[in-house]
Order: sequence, then C-alpha cells, then structure tokens
Amino acid sequence: MKVVVVGATGNVGTSVIEALSTSDEVEEIVGLARRRPAWSPPKTRWVEADVVGSDLAETFSGADAVVHLAWAIQPSHDAQTLERINIDGSRRVFEAVAEAGVGRLVYASSIGAYSPGPKDRPVDESWPVDGTPSSFYSRHKAAVEKMLDRFESENPGTAVVRLRPGLIFRDEAANEIRRLFVGPFLPNFLIKPGLIPALPRLRGLRVQAVHSADVGRAYLLAVLADVRGAFNIAAEPPLDSERLAALLGASRTFPVPTGLVRGLAAASWRLRLQPTSPGWLDMAMNVPLMDTGRARRELGWSPEHTSLEAVEELLEGMRKGVGHRTPPLEGDSVSGRIDEVRTGVGGRQHARDRETQLLKYLTDVHSIEKQALVQMRAAPKIAGDPRLSEIFEDHLVETEDQERRVRERIEALGSDRSRLKDLAGSVGGEGMVLFARSQPDTPGKLVVHAFSYEHMEAAAYELLRRLAERAGDEATARMAEETAAEERRMAERLAECFDIAVDASLAGLGTDDMPGQLQAYLRDAHAIERQAVEFLETAAGQADDEKLAAALRDHLEETRGHLERIEVILRSRGSGASALKDGALQLGGLNLGAFFSAQPDTTTKLAGFGYAFEHLEIAAYELLRRVAERAGDEETARAAAEILVEERGAARTMATTWERPGVPLGLAG
Repeated sequence: MKVVVVGATGNVGTSVIEALSTSDEVEEIVGLARRRPAWSPPKTRWVEADVVGSDLAETFSGADAVVHLAWAIQPSHDAQTLERINIDGSRRVFEAVAEAGVGRLVYASSIGAYSPGPKDRPVDESWPVDGTPSSFYSRHKAAVEKMLDRFESENPGTAVVRLRPGLIFRDEAANEIRRLFVGPFLPNFLIKPGLIPALPRLRGLRVQAVHSADVGRAYLLAVLADVRGAFNIAAEPPLDSERLAALLGASRTFPVPTGLVRGLAAASWRLRLQPTSPGWLDMAMNVPLMDTGRARRELGWSPEHTSLEAVEELLEGMRKGVGHRTPPLEGDSVSGRIDEVRTGVGGRQHARDRETQLLKYLTDVHSIEKQALVQMRAAPKIAGDPRLSEIFEDHLVETEDQERRVRERIEALGSDRSRLKDLAGSVGGEGMVLFARSQPDTPGKLVVHAFSYEHMEAAAYELLRRLAERAGDEATARMAEETAAEERRMAERLAECFDIAVDASLAGLGTDDMPGQLQAYLRDAHAIERQAVEFLETAAGQADDEKLAAALRDHLEETRGHLERIEVILRSRGSGASALKDGALQLGGLNLGAFFSAQPDTTTKLAGFGYAFEHLEIAAYELLRRVAERAGDEETARAAAEILVEERGAARTMATTWERPGVPLGLAG
C-alpha cells in the first residue's frame, strides 16, 4: 500500500508517518512538505510541495490513500493568506485526489469544526459542524467539512474519512506549539511546576486533549480500515482550570470573568505580544465534549495516554525547548525567538509564504539589476581599453533586457518594484563607480569588482530559480535560469580580459614603478583577506545549514592562512599592510555581518554572497599574480597561484550548498 501524507512534518504529520511506518500493510510513504526535513523515517520519501501552488495530482498518482493534514494557524493577522492555504489549499488537495483516482482520503478535521455544544455530556459525530463564527480556525474547519460533503457526493468511488481530534500534544511539538500559540516572550523556566502560585479559573472551560502518538495511530487505522465518515478522537479526562492548575503546580485557582480574559487576549494579540487571536478562547468555551465511542468500535482505537499525560509531556518539552528533526518542529533557540519578533509575532508563516517570498526575491534581484545598470553605463568610459569598453557596452544591452524581464515577472505576479530597494541599488552602483574612478589602477579595480558582481548576480538568479521551482512558478524559474547563464558568460568574458585589465592599469609605468605597484596589490589582497576573516567568522555562526556553516568554518581557517602568507611577503619586502585599507574593509566585514543577521533569509543570502566574495578574491589574486610576474617576483606569483586554488575550491563548495534542502529559502515547513 502506498500512502501520501500532505503536511507530513508537523506535530500530527510526524506521528502519522511514525505510525504508518510500523504497519506491514504500508509499503511506501510519500511525505509532502514545503521544506525537506533531515529526518529519515522508514519507508518514507520526501517531496517538496505545497497545497497552494504545486502539481499535487502527479504526486498522488498510484497512491492507495491520501492523508490531508496541511493547515496554517499563523499568520493570524492575515485572513487572506490563511484562507488561501486552509480552504483553497484543501480544495486543491481534494481535486487532485479525484484527478489521480485515489481510493481513500483521510482528512484532518477537528473538534473546532463543531457548533457550540454541551460541556456536561459528550456528543457523537452527528452534532452540527457550523463552527464558532469568531474563530477563523473553526470557520475554516467547518467550511472544509462542507466542501468535503460535496466532494463525497461527486466522487462516490473515494472513501472519505474525517478525524475530529481534540487538542493534540507531545513533547517534540512543544516549541511549535509555544511558537504558534504563546509567542517568544514566555521564558521556559516559568513553566516549571510550582513557580506559578495561582491560575485564573474560567467558568465553563472544559476541553479535550489527546497525545499526538495516539492520533497517529488513529490515522493509521483510518487508512487501513474499511470505514467512511467522521470519528471523534480524544482521551480522558476533559481538561478544566483546576486540572491545568494542578499540572502547573499551582496551589489554587481564582475566578476571572471570561470577558476580561478575552479582552486581554485581544489587546495583546493586536499589540503583537502573543500570536493567539481571541477567537481561540471563544472556540474553547463553545465546543462540546466529544464521545469517542465510534472510533473505539469501528476503528478499534483507544488512547494509550491520558490527556493529563499528554499535557505533562508538552509542558516538559516546553521547559527543555524540545524539538524534532523537521523544520516546523525545530527546537527552541534564541535566534528562533528573535526571528519570531522580527517577522511579527504570529507572522512567521506569512513572512515565509512562498509567493510572498518569491516576490521579495524578485524585488531583490531587480534592485541588483538597477545597480548593474549604473555600473554598466559608466564602465565603458573608465575601462581604459577599447576591448574592455566593448565588453561592458555589450553587457549593458543584456542588463537592460534582464531588468525588463525581472520587472515583467514582478508585474505578472500582481506586484510592483520596491522603490526603496531600487534606490539603494542605484546608489550602490554609483558608489562602486566612484571607488573605481578614485583608484590609480581603475581598469583593474573595475574588472575585479565586475567579475565578482557577475557571480553575485549568477548566484542570486540560481537561488531565485530554486525558489520559483518550489513555488511552481515555471515562468520565473525559466527566466532566472536563462539570466544566470548570461551572467556566467559575462564573467567568463571578464576572466579572459585579466591580462588586458592589468596592462591597462599599468600603462605608462616603467620598470622602476613595478615594485611600488606590486606593493599596492599586496596591500589590497591583505585588506580583502582581513574583510574575509571578519565576514567568515560572523557568517559561520549565522548560517542555519550545517553544510554551509562547515564550509564557512573550513574556509575561515584557509583564509587565516592566506592572510598570514600575505603578511610574510609584505614583511619580506620591508613593508606592511595599509592600516587605512585594512580598517575600511574590516569595518565592511562587520557591517556585512550586521546586515545578514537582520535578514529573515540570512542563510540564503550568505550562500549567495559568500560565493560572490570568493570570486572577488579570485579576481584580486588573478591580477596580483600577473602584476607579480611583470615585476619578476616569482615567490609572490607562486603564492597567488596557490591561494587561487583554495579560493576556487571554496567557491565551488559554496555553490554545492544551494542544492541542499537544508539551505532554507526563508520558507515555512
């Protein structure tokens, strides 16, 4: 049996995968997730896809059952995004199930789908599912239930099962639950039993909970059993204020009006102090207690954990910051909490939503092209050689076309360019031109920075292509692939002109001038290596991907060796580094670290910028080697050639990290 699990890396998804993998009847599991996890459970292969934009029918083809779990709880401040993921995404899943001819569909409904009901007696699955109007979660669950009613009537050949569980807890989901419902400002130590002396008591609060592992087993049984319809899933006993107080070690409870608690929840949610909208409280106060008799009789299901044990495990997980080896369940960390604040408390998924992120990358790339246009328009006038001027003039035409294509993709997605980013790009371009003009070896500096910039553009387009492919945007992916190839060809043309650039930079100088020129190029190399050390030290601690972080750490050691080697050569020539150049570029390295730490997609930008920076060093050493050869300094020429081998190796390693799913493109799991 082949089972596809949609939304396979969250709290419930991981438990479903674990349960399915234990069954002899299940031979293949396909886990769909927006970010591929490092976790490798038995029988499971991962497919990166999302319910909003991916071709789901192709993935569902040949499946015996599809389990639909994907659901968004955040961004709670963006109703449109939530509806697009939850309702439109569910519709796309159901349509794909029908198109692929899948025989069984198991859908993750919820206790939240139920209309207000009794708290003093349990109700069965016939209770109305019109939800709690003030809760988006409840409204969406109820709407999808009605959508599923239509699906069943139109597709009688597909057996449809709906599980309606209560609150679902486990220790490994603790940080996800804390992030989705509590927010970043609750210190873990406060959850220790006994630290909270008293807990508010809400009259009429009674909710049901269940352990995630027990829910996973329920889904396994729903996949295997010849059943249809809805099943309530919950453990005993129901949770009320007194039981929750006992679990937290509070010695007493005190009555608080529900309206007051709701008002505080609403105010703190609007102020972005916590991510839970007040509708969640309304839903908790309204939903009925559920009778789980049908699940016990027809599925043969019963919980192995009490609701109290599930909550105890959750609280222990929160205290320890426990997580799992999947992106949504990653453990607690300071950087993670800072990210929650930076992206807006309760807004993490919105900040990492694919379409939003794709537009962000497109506007980033557009600003890069605006900077390139400034540089390409000025470069022919200061190139110092007609052959260099011609290359820059030809690429200006390409760059104008590239800017147009990026702008058209932004407009096709219903957005507009970022005028602030474009202005920053243009100013940056002017700054680079002024820097090149101010140098005594203008042609050389121009070619070095242009060579690096072309590789930065190539990296940006390669990363954009990967993001566009994951978002299902073939037009953007194709544009990015074609443009990246153009940028690489321009970089190759510049590399073929290193000798021309050196000749143009040294034009008019005699033999007696060569030692001084070589000295200047050595000092340039020293300053660049100082900046590289600052950048690599900071970047290695900021990268979320271990392969990229390891590559940065390894190259940091090489770079320190390069720096020492250049210092030895300078001392042997009776000179030293330029304090002014070193200070300026070292400050640049620190500023780059601050810039990257402030980005929501730090790792992605590090992967691209690190690749470009290596090519800045490659070009600088290519010119240094040529100047040393012209000065007759074989030792320096040999050192530059040997360092070049390591710089090129580092650049290749940086590029390999782009292919790894562990390099996050700013996406939710």
